Amino acid sequence: MDELLAQRRRDAYRYILLLLALITVPINTHNLYTGQTVPAVAGLLLLAILIANIWLLSVKRDALLTPAVVLLLSISLVLLSVFYGQNYSLYWLYPLLVALPILLKTHLAAWLGLLCGAIVVPFLFGSYDTRTATVLSLSMALTWLASAWLVYAVTEQASRLRDMAVTDALTGAYNRRYLELQLQQALGNWQRYGKPSTLLLIDIDHFKRINDRFGHSAGDEAIRGLVNVISRRIRSVDTLCRYGGEEFVVLLGEADSAAASAVAEDIRARVEAASILPDVSMTVSVGVADLTCAESMDHWLNLADAALYLAKRNGRNRVEVALPDVHPVSIAKTVPDWR
Repeated sequence: MDELLAQRRRDAYRYILLLLALITVPINTHNLYTGQTVPAVAGLLLLAILIANIWLLSVKRDALLTPAVVLLLSISLVLLSVFYGQNYSLYWLYPLLVALPILLKTHLAAWLGLLCGAIVVPFLFGSYDTRTATVLSLSMALTWLASAWLVYAVTEQASRLRDMAVTDALTGAYNRRYLELQLQQALGNWQRYGKPSTLLLIDIDHFKRINDRFGHSAGDEAIRGLVNVISRRIRSVDTLCRYGGEEFVVLLGEADSAAASAVAEDIRARVEAASILPDVSMTVSVGVADLTCAESMDHWLNLADAALYLAKRNGRNRVEVALPDVHPVSIAKTVPDWR
């Protein structure tokens, strides 16, 4: 997911650079035609930089310059052309003002926009009558604001859609799809950098009895209450996912089995002490599986499942740690009976 997102950002940056290159071509052509040597040389240098960045992004490499630097150089070229008497070059600021919120973070786009305004507005009022200068200033400000609002609206919508795709609607925890992505990333970090991770597989004890006795609404409340208890205990760098039904997975980054067991025991004790449901005491069983014992993502999950099965078999409301020589696939048929 991270690599795909990075590639999409590179593609978006490349398209904007293409747009900026197209903008500089007529500026450079006019400067060369009119014999404006300094603006022409500056424009050709900027065009060369843009082309180099476009090529680097096309071959999936990082650009030489950040978007902020590229936009600042582009705006500087326009202002340099204006300084040499080409007042009409101001109109090239409009597409650049549109690009500011698209390429840059909000605060950086705002600062560059204000800097551009601080330079251009005095020039406008010094070169044009008040009415014309006012209209040009307001139109540039509205161009930037319209672009910023559209970028904000699209970003917020994309964020909501992403959240819907990777979170569980009932609890707000991440879903199984997101879990698999995080597990693959953890495996990669272990194989490349030796960073350990540990899984906690948490299951509510006798959850079917809760549903049968108090109804499914009480079962939903129990699940949400469990998520609240777990969320208050784990770190912001850890990942809580709903694995299925009343079962949850916590991925503890850079934690070995000893540290993870302590966290699991604390969660178990907190759940037992909490009054999640008013008329019944709720407990959980936890299986702990260290990544160092796993050969693949499925094997890792199976190890945690085997440890959870052991916790259930030994009386529930307890924590068990997976052993590396356990072959948990054979217990799959017994799952409906002990949960």
